[in-house]
This record gives sequence, structure tokens and C-alpha cells, in this order.
Amino acid sequence: MYEPEAQKFFLLFNKYEEKLGFYILEFEENDPSKAPDFLIKWKNKLDIGDPNICILRGQGKNTKLKELIISYKSIFINTYNVVVMDISYDDNSPSMIFHHESFQLWESECNGILLNANKDFVSFNKSGM
Repeated sequence: MYEPEAQKFFLLFNKYEEKLGFYILEFEENDPSKAPDFLIKWKNKLDIGDPNICILRGQGKNTKLKELIISYKSIFINTYNVVVMDISYDDNSPSMIFHHESFQLWESECNGILLNANKDFVSFNKSGM
């Protein structure tokens, strides 16, 4: 996911140094050779699937709220996870502000989308929303 205001890329991946986990990396567009920063580095030995990354921006002229919304499902424990991080950089360090985990079979496809009109994040699968 690319964030044009901060000119940064956010990358979600599942394997780092041959270890499974949940990793989010942030690096700058103008200086990709600079050492990237890990926003999340969880080594959990679980494969992930159906990932999605969205950026939610606050409404109004005076708000600088910016959130990174990441969703994915995990194998073996059969969960669908939604992680929300504050990336507005007001205090110069991103922080996790929300983590949701619910049951989701690995075998059944699921997805999540951010609705622009009302800023709701909706996850859906064969059973519904």
C-alpha cells in the first residue's frame, strides 16, 4: 500500500529470515535504500491468507488522523484478524490502536474492504458480512 501524503510504502508479508509470522514494513519512496522500519514483527509460526491493507484518513480540514487497517486470516487457529494502527505520526511513532480476532475457517475465502462513503471496514465471506 502506498501513502502519497507521507510518501511511504507499507508492505505486509508472512516470512522473514525463514520464519513465519506477521510482519509490516514501512519504507520511504524517496530513499528506498534507507533501512526500513518494522511496524509489526510477530513471529508466530502461522501462515496467513486473504490479506488486505487500507488507509483511513480523518475527515475535516483540521484533522490529521491516519490509520492503517490490515486484515488477514490465520491457518491452524482458523481466525480472521483486523489490526488498526495509528500512522498519523503526531508523536513520531506508529501505534496499534485496535486488534480484532474472530473465527474463520482457513478453507473458506474471506475478504475485507474499506467503504469510502461512511468509513466502515466490512469483512465478508460465504456466510455474509
